[in-house]
Amino acid sequence: MDLDAPADAWYVYVAVAIVSVALAGLALGVSTGPPPDAERAATTIEGATTSEYPARATAEHDAETVTIDRRTITMENDHGTSHASVDYGVVVPVRGNERLENLSAGAAFKDEYAEALADGDRHAFDEFQQDVESAFDENSGRPIRADGDLRARQVTVDAAVDELDPVEEQLTIEVTEDWEPILSTVPDQIWDPEPYIGAMQVTYTGPEDRRATVHMDGEYRLSDILPDAVPTPAVPDPEPLDETAELAATDHGSASTVIRPRSDGQIDISLPRDFGRLRSSQPARDPIEFTVEATDPSGDLPSATGSGELEYADGSVEWTNEVERDMEFDHEHPAIGRNDGGNYYVTLVAV
Repeated sequence: MDLDAPADAWYVYVAVAIVSVALAGLALGVSTGPPPDAERAATTIEGATTSEYPARATAEHDAETVTIDRRTITMENDHGTSHASVDYGVVVPVRGNERLENLSAGAAFKDEYAEALADGDRHAFDEFQQDVESAFDENSGRPIRADGDLRARQVTVDAAVDELDPVEEQLTIEVTEDWEPILSTVPDQIWDPEPYIGAMQVTYTGPEDRRATVHMDGEYRLSDILPDAVPTPAVPDPEPLDETAELAATDHGSASTVIRPRSDGQIDISLPRDFGRLRSSQPARDPIEFTVEATDPSGDLPSATGSGELEYADGSVEWTNEVERDMEFDHEHPAIGRNDGGNYYVTLVAV
């Protein structure tokens, strides 16, 4: 009779139990599913970017996070990680930008940028470009929590989809002072000149930092306003009038300066028969001719020129101009391309 057999059976039972538990633990640690299909995601994106016409494509996936870095897509879940590359174009992940997310889902550009399109001081394409560049910079190379659906869309936009309203610039030259000669006891019956331009206020209003250069030409009054009693040899030689003023619009839109045209030469003579002494510079002869050139140091706005004339009796004169505002865009950013028709395009992807 073998009394040791039951004891051996007990040890075998324990050993089998230990092995079974170990195998069960090993089984629990082994993946039971495949990693996400990054190749399928890349193919979906390429389906939108290689289309002859603006297109979008969607694909379901089981990734928990998706990382898009230019042309590379990485998808990850509990079962592993997969990588794939997009052969055409640079991809822009749009998480966090509502307008771009809506565009990726099929929304129309004119709807998402309706406010900018309706505002003559905003440019919709410029805002779109800023959105794209911001999304690219913020999301590229960053793991994004995925929602199970990948949406890819190539959006094509004409840079001339809207226009900025022109802005008006205005130059005003206003007579602000009469000319009053410096005299010493000259009776009115000897010399009583009519009023002439003594000072002018020049005001320019236009876009901030735009500059206006105003040049005034003419001549100064001499013998034609002197009393007949003044000997001809005492009259100074005629002098040309040549004045220039430069004004730059400030953040308030306006700038001004005052010009007092005076001859350099002075009349300083004694009148005969004890009528006194005449001392005076000379005022400008009507009319004063002016030219204006408006320029933009930044080069964003076109230059403009104008001309006119001013007489004392006019009181003031104005020059106005409408400045057309054209916006030109580059496509140096890696995410934005330009096709043969001059339109810009970008590939948006939401995960």
